[in-house]
Formats: sequence, C-alpha cells, structure tokens
Amino acid sequence: MSVLFFKMSSINLTKNIAVTIVSKSLILLLNFAVVVLTTQLWGADGRGAVAIFVADLSLISIFANVFTGSSVSYFFSKLGTSKLFSAAYLWSFIVSAVGAIVLLFTGQTQVAPFLFVASSLMGLLAFHNSLFVGDQKISYYNLITVLQPALLLLCMLVCHMLWPQLGYYCYFYAQTVSLLLMVLTCRYLRGKMGVQLHWDLDLSASRQLLSFGWKTELSSFLQFFNYRLTYYLLAYFISQGSVGIFSIGVTIAEAIWIVSRSVSMVQYSNVLKQGNTMQSRKETMSLALVSLGISMVCILVILLLPASLFAFVFGPEFTGVKRVVLLLAPGILAIAFSNVLGNYFSAIRQLNILIVKSLVGLIFTLVLALWLIPKWQIDGACVVNAASYIVSSAVLLGYYFSKKSVADIHE
Repeated sequence: MSVLFFKMSSINLTKNIAVTIVSKSLILLLNFAVVVLTTQLWGADGRGAVAIFVADLSLISIFANVFTGSSVSYFFSKLGTSKLFSAAYLWSFIVSAVGAIVLLFTGQTQVAPFLFVASSLMGLLAFHNSLFVGDQKISYYNLITVLQPALLLLCMLVCHMLWPQLGYYCYFYAQTVSLLLMVLTCRYLRGKMGVQLHWDLDLSASRQLLSFGWKTELSSFLQFFNYRLTYYLLAYFISQGSVGIFSIGVTIAEAIWIVSRSVSMVQYSNVLKQGNTMQSRKETMSLALVSLGISMVCILVILLLPASLFAFVFGPEFTGVKRVVLLLAPGILAIAFSNVLGNYFSAIRQLNILIVKSLVGLIFTLVLALWLIPKWQIDGACVVNAASYIVSSAVLLGYYFSKKSVADIHE
C-alpha cells in the first residue's frame, strides 16, 4: 500500500511540475513580449524607468508578503481563511501607502499614485495565489500567473494605441488595470473553491502570520538587494539608460529560472505535506539537479544566438545585452540549483538558513558594487550579481548537507 502511495505521489508531483513548467513558459513568452514592447516603444531610457518601477513594486511586495506570501500557504489548513484575508488586506494597504509616501519624498509625485494602487492590488493577488498553493489548487495558480502578463501586454497595446502621448506611463496604467482584473478573477476562482471571506481580524492569527512571515520575507528582502541593488547604483552612478540595457540582460538570464521556480513551487507544496522526511530530501536534491541540467541547456542556447539578434529584437541601443547574459550565466545557474533547496528549507520552517544565505550574498553585493560599478559600469554590475548568486547558493548547499531529516535523527 505504501509503495502504491509513493508511486501515486511521484506521478502527481511530476504532473504538477510539468504543468507548472508549461505555464511558466507561457509567462516567459508573455513577459518577453512586454520587454520587447517597452524597449521598441520607449528605448533604453523608458525601459530603465519601467525597470525601476517594477523593482520598487517588488520591494513593496516583499513587505506585503509577510502576510500574503508563503505564510498563507502554511497556515491555510490551520487558521480560518477569513482571518488570513483580513490581516493580509490591512497589511497590504499599509505597506503600499508607506511605499507611495517614500516615493513622494523622493520627488516622484506622478509615479507614487500608480505605485500605491498597483502594490495594493498585487498584495491581494499574492494572497489568493498563496491560498491556491496552500490548497494545492495548482491549476488555479498557473492560470492566474499566465493571465496577468497576458492582460498587461494587452492593456499596454491598447493604451499606447489610444494615448501614445503618455509614453512609458502607459505601462503604469496597464499594470494597474491588469492587476485589478486579476484580483476579480481570483475572487471568482475562490468562489468555485467554496471559500467565502469576511472581515475577521484576529490578533492571535496575525501574530502567527507575522512570526512565520517576517523570517521568510527578511530573506526575500535581503535577496532583493542581491538581485536589484545594482539597478539603483547604475542609475545613481551611470544613467537610467544603463539600467534599461542591464535590465534586459538580467530579464533574459533570469528567464532561465522558469524551471527552478516551477519545480520549487510544486516541491514546496509537496514538502508541506510530507514534512522533513528522507523521501522529501531525496526528491529535493533530485529536482535541484534536474533544474540545473535543464537550465544549463537553456542558457547555452541563449549564448549561441548572435549579438546582432538582440539588437534587432530590442533596438540598436541594446547591442551589449548578450555580454550581460554571458557575465551573469554562472550565477544564474547557481540560483537555478539552489532555488529548490531554498523552498525546501522554507517548507520545513528552517527560515534562519534563508536569512543567513541572503545576508552573506548582500554583504558581497554591497562590497563589490560600490567598487566595481563606478569602475566597470554595466560589466561591473554583472560581476557583482553573479558573485552574489554563487556565494549565497554555496551557503545554502552547505546548510543542506549539514542538516538531517527526521528519519536520520531517529536512527
């Protein structure tokens, strides 16, 4: 009976991973179309403005995810969904308001309202996606993550056709509208699950969410700066246009993570059910190696493409994109492997490990960035990111081999 259960579990795991990879591939193509459209319409400077806005949005989302991210998946079966929703909704509104106020103080008065609305909606979207993962509604999760960039692309095209004078502000309007439509879609899917939400703000439940969520998101906060600090430093030391060129290379390179993120998300849901067992550890390492192998093939294909192709697709300002991908490649592969290990530690609540690896990576980023970016500009930013990725991945791998499963401990 146990053998049959194991086989069924493996089949379901493989199926979920395959479906998720397909959906992530669609997302990749849609996001690629968005990137191409922004570069062709608004050039390196406009792409730089969009990249910084997306980075700001991601930073606010990290704070919001304390109550809307993996903590929702973890506590889905332990706390009432209304308690989860109430805490998530209130917290998303607060952090979005704070983020917009900070942007106002930096003089970006026109962008701040877009940031507030978009980040508030993104918080609600993250809550529903985490709810779907917690209930193992992977098909709903995949549907939402595919539809959002599709709607973003459609809204961008419509906005540019009707109001071309808006320039890259079309992206801000499109992002806001697409997120609103996705939140409404999530509400419909949640109704199909039979989950009804009402206001039920419970301090005890909120404390549990905070206790779990802040550790996970502290790691994400540190990791964010491992990934995106170079954007802000390039804008400060060089130009907004350099951010646009660098961000294209980063976007292409990070697209390789489609495999590891798909595997990680499904494995996270699976480990939540299995716990820290010998079987879950074996699956984690096997999937990490699969992720590394597939990612290596993907990045080799990208590097075989001629540099002139990147300039043709994105515009003449982006001739250096292939060099960015080449310099980032070692770090990208390191993260493709370690992403799976990171989600494993998150699922078994070994969150301090994630914080340590992100902190070590951030220290490397800070030290190298202030030295190399003013000296080597975009090349320096590539070396900084790649080095940070490799170091943080090495820390995670070291922890993985030093820890034991529950089965090992009992022996």
